[in-house]
Amino acid sequence: MREAQGPSKHGRAKASFATFIDALVVHALSPDGSLGEHLRMISGSAISDSAAQQRRASLGWPWFEALFAHLLRPLAKPRSHPECFYEGMRLLAVGGSSWSLVNTPQVTSRLASPTNQKGRPGAFPKFMSAVLIELGTHQPLGAQCEQALAEHATDEITLAKALLGQLPAGEPSLLLADRLYGGAGFIHAVRERSAEHCQVLVRVMENRKARVLEVLRDGSALVEVVLEDKSRRKQERKPLRLREIRAEVRREGQGKNSELRLWTTLLDERKHPAAELARLYAQRWEAELFFRELKAHTRRDNLLRAGSIEGAQAEFGALIMAASLLAAQRLELAKAEELPAVRLSIRKIARHMRQAALVLSLGHDLMSAAQQRTFIRRFEKMLRREARIPPRRQRSCPRGLRKPTTDWPRIRQRCEAHGSCVLSILPFSFP
Repeated sequence: MREAQGPSKHGRAKASFATFIDALVVHALSPDGSLGEHLRMISGSAISDSAAQQRRASLGWPWFEALFAHLLRPLAKPRSHPECFYEGMRLLAVGGSSWSLVNTPQVTSRLASPTNQKGRPGAFPKFMSAVLIELGTHQPLGAQCEQALAEHATDEITLAKALLGQLPAGEPSLLLADRLYGGAGFIHAVRERSAEHCQVLVRVMENRKARVLEVLRDGSALVEVVLEDKSRRKQERKPLRLREIRAEVRREGQGKNSELRLWTTLLDERKHPAAELARLYAQRWEAELFFRELKAHTRRDNLLRAGSIEGAQAEFGALIMAASLLAAQRLELAKAEELPAVRLSIRKIARHMRQAALVLSLGHDLMSAAQQRTFIRRFEKMLRREARIPPRRQRSCPRGLRKPTTDWPRIRQRCEAHGSCVLSILPFSFP
């Protein structure tokens, strides 16, 4: 990998390849400053901003895919992190998010023109991404992003299916996903790519059709879903047996209830009760929190600073590397404090790690190895004290917008709901 993406043949590089990768990660963790500035800070060489950007753009996305396959591994251990497992299965989630790109000719000529919710021209071109993460640690296990090989943008479900090869091999796991992935095709793809080692728990839209086969004792039902194979000349329809769970979620003090429809490949209702799976599905929200950390806590906003598609891919790849570094660091700090990883602020960890990286890069030749180890121990002790945050408060997420552009309900007054949620299973009945 280093030989394929190393220094140019035109002359000797001013910064080594390893130093350049370190500068990419520091740049991803920094809310301001250019890549050239961070590369000069770490390497001490007089490299220009344009040369640093050209070198970043030379790192193609296949190189990042190979790097992720080599480095990104699950972090949680069953005994040390029980919140990351369910019945011996590692909890995973897949989700996607779009980023905004700068309006440059290199970008607008290759991406479709952006549109808003009303179909009018948008402000920035959109760059789609999808990430497979480990729940509880927020460790990314794989990532895919916009390739811009066609006139239209790559959709999230296509990127997510390309991530299925990064599922832990030979290890039982449970993948959680939202309604976008609630279809027989995606569930079948997960089971096929993981050699049936990965189970699925996914939310389903109401318009998905399923035939009830048997109503189980816990109120769930065995259903049969049609899987259409469009890859062959003659379209085939294969049945896929799943378990459907319907639940009603009611918060104390609120009159409106919300319904939850789930499909899962866990068919044994005695080993996996419906109410237990419905409560477990709430952990899927960590996928949204991961993107919030990636956009708002790790960096300044959701606008990528690169001026080309290749540069945006490299910038997104550096963000995934930074997210993995922060997840590992947060897990080590949480282990020392005997706390869940989410009880440590990723924003504070990122800020202090930028400061420590600056000290070590400028003073590594002024300190002996023993002095550097002492500095790192004191830094970790300070970080454990400063990054600790109180438990997360209960909040409501009303389905509405403050200034809706469609028929969504309008939020006129922001409110926080207090009290516990009551979840009840809606029993099935044969038609």
